[in-house]
Amino acid sequence: MDFGFLTIPIYMAVVAFGFAVFTDTHTVNIEYVDVPDAIAGETGYTSPVVVARIADEMQSIARQANTKAEVRKVELHEDKKPVAVLSEFVGLTPLVRVVQESASLIPFSFSGEIVIHGDDLQMRLRGYDSHHHQVQIQQEAHHDELPKLIRATSYEAMRIVNPYILAAYQFRRDRLTRDFTPTLEIIHREMENHETEYAKWMLNLWGMVLYQQADRQGAIEKFREAYAIDREFLSPLLNWGVAEARIGNHTHAIELFKAVTTNRAAAYNPSAAAAAYSEWGFSLALTGRFDEAYEKFQTSANTDASFADVYSSWAEVLSVQGHKDEAAKMTARALTLAPTEVVYTENLIGTVQNLPATASVH
Repeated sequence: MDFGFLTIPIYMAVVAFGFAVFTDTHTVNIEYVDVPDAIAGETGYTSPVVVARIADEMQSIARQANTKAEVRKVELHEDKKPVAVLSEFVGLTPLVRVVQESASLIPFSFSGEIVIHGDDLQMRLRGYDSHHHQVQIQQEAHHDELPKLIRATSYEAMRIVNPYILAAYQFRRDRLTRDFTPTLEIIHREMENHETEYAKWMLNLWGMVLYQQADRQGAIEKFREAYAIDREFLSPLLNWGVAEARIGNHTHAIELFKAVTTNRAAAYNPSAAAAAYSEWGFSLALTGRFDEAYEKFQTSANTDASFADVYSSWAEVLSVQGHKDEAAKMTARALTLAPTEVVYTENLIGTVQNLPATASVH
């Protein structure tokens, strides 16, 4: 097949995107941020440096969100020629990348500038999604707070790229202070958009916030709403079961945990299935059915060998029954698999089940 007709588009793409930040087909393209010469000379924050810092901040938010929802990567390919960058976009050829660009397959593209307003700096960032809808971000900070300005702009850019990732990131931060106002602001703002693609994720996280605020019934309602949107979304079904168990409705909770494990989605989500078996076992133990509980713990471990929390639950039940040595072995297994605390943002597993008596402020 003759692809000669694409020669000019390739050349034009190289010229147009010479200073762009390129990633893969699921990511964000940050083209440029113009910086006044005076600011660049004083601070060292040239346009490429600012672009790199925005990319770093957005990546950091995505990593800290600790979510299994889709994360759009933001990467900076430094010291590479445009042609090389284009060819590395998908690991194939520049031609493929240009076809993707012309077909509007890049979700978001940003560009903008920093301007001086007296003693303040203002960053204006314009974003375009794959449907050419434009959004604008405008943030201000004192002239000696450029890193703060970059962080604030990156935060708002992530709200546009993936508001759920931002909400999950904020949830982890708010959990330390016990004030979930910022998380709820992100959720409510997105849910006002009736065409949002993030409704099931937002409702599930909303339920987790309500659970943390000791509103178990409110949490259950949000989990039910999230599950109603997607019957193969296992997190709200699991969380619904956890909330029922925590108010003593173990029979209903076990039905929900069983529904998680028999859902066809469990075949490709072993961590959720393992969590359901673990919680199922804990509910059995709380109703005095210890032998059945141990069987569920073992099934959980067999379902996902990397799921550490089952060993913590296993150890707790063993300890209550006076099996201190066996409990210690289970605790050691849990620590081996997860030496640091894991704060989940989709599932009510581990530490997010607990309601601290006092806030831990950092």
